[in-house]
Amino acid sequence: MSAPYHSSPHYRRIADMLRLTITSGALRAGDRMISARKLAERERVSLPTALEALRCLEAEGLIVARPRSGYYIRQTSLPPRVEPARSSPGPVPVTMSAVARSLFSSAEARLIPLGAALPDPAWLPGDALQRALHSAGRRLDAHGQSYSLPPGRRDLRSKIAARSAQWGARFSADDLIITAGATQALRLALRAVCQPGDVVAIEQPAYFGTLLLLEDLGLKALAVPTDPAEGLLLEPLADAIRCHRPAAVLASPTVQNPLGASMPVARKQELVSLLEEAGIPLIEDDVYGDLVGEGQRPPACKAFDQSGNVIYCSSLSKTLAPGWRIGWIAAGRYSPQVLQARMAGDWAGAPLLEAATSDVLASGDYDRHLRRLKRRIAEGVRAVVAQVKASFPPGTHVNVPAAGFLLWVELPPQVNALEVHRRALALGIGVSPGPLFSPAAELTHFLRLNCANEPTPRLLNAVEQIGALCHELAVFTQDSPATR
Repeated sequence: MSAPYHSSPHYRRIADMLRLTITSGALRAGDRMISARKLAERERVSLPTALEALRCLEAEGLIVARPRSGYYIRQTSLPPRVEPARSSPGPVPVTMSAVARSLFSSAEARLIPLGAALPDPAWLPGDALQRALHSAGRRLDAHGQSYSLPPGRRDLRSKIAARSAQWGARFSADDLIITAGATQALRLALRAVCQPGDVVAIEQPAYFGTLLLLEDLGLKALAVPTDPAEGLLLEPLADAIRCHRPAAVLASPTVQNPLGASMPVARKQELVSLLEEAGIPLIEDDVYGDLVGEGQRPPACKAFDQSGNVIYCSSLSKTLAPGWRIGWIAAGRYSPQVLQARMAGDWAGAPLLEAATSDVLASGDYDRHLRRLKRRIAEGVRAVVAQVKASFPPGTHVNVPAAGFLLWVELPPQVNALEVHRRALALGIGVSPGPLFSPAAELTHFLRLNCANEPTPRLLNAVEQIGALCHELAVFTQDSPATR
């Protein structure tokens, strides 16, 4: 059992950050931890606060103190890390919409939410959002019920550009177009640079929303191996470019869905240079970027874009208000094509929601909320990982994200994730099976679990039930006549 948290938010924040560093595999058994004194200097806290954070991890069994030497990583029995998936032999049509329809048609809002990649509604700043809506409503009066024409309200675009400048982005308010969430931004980006039949290089595994877009637009997917810790692998990508010449690369270099992987900054720079030299646009999906880091977030690929070749897409759907559908796109040299596609499609925005979002960003409410949200996510990830470790069958591998709230779980090969989904649904539990994340509905023994929920006994019992289902299916498959 974990030691109780100290009341100090600094103590709790540092302990959560160190815990994720350990469980992500960045440190191995026997490695020496940072000293309390250096930790205090790095985090700008007192020495007693740093010691309390280390003692918390010691009480949890993650580290061990050695006299006159410091703290060291203790051997743990976390499930092994997932290995990178293989790439496809070449471009393939995306054929997973039927799988998605069959899964989502039976889903209900009352399911225990381990499937959908959304934060717990109770974790969202409801009071701050309501205040912003009331304030914006008074300010706009009747104009709040009208249209917000592309590119969207300038006050919101200015706030987004200012925040992005903190991590090195070079776009201004005039470079931004407000969209109905990141999905619309990605659709606009693909329409701007691709024609039906074109090839788009994507990560393997990939976010299923991306796959649905490719299928709807008549585009082929070229799956590129993605490391569960460091993201898109550049050498296979370079090979794919030489062999197949994709029209675009669509990736999430920061907190990839479903892996939770983030590319190191140097490799982001390499990715931008590789695609600039090849003349291939990078469509960057960065909806989870604000969940990285305790202070200033790391730069996105867009920060290294010198020529406008990176089309940057993001939203607040994963951090602030999913239902408000506030997203944006900074399309670089493709801005005219994107704006034209925006005008030709679902072109009008909601001025009241845009103005309210601008107020939330300006007031500091969003940053205060982010700090709380990241602490809660760290707790949720830790609790679900521990329950998976205790409940799932031998041979299970787990990718523990360094940021974000998604777990990618590799089951024993004989366990069919679609069957796990079907049986879990009958128990009132939602999970996302692996075939959703592959252009040809592969990855049949993988699951994605959402950890952005309060780790209540009911939620953890649901994880335990999924583990029991996996045990049953593993035993059933081993004992079936076909396997004898």
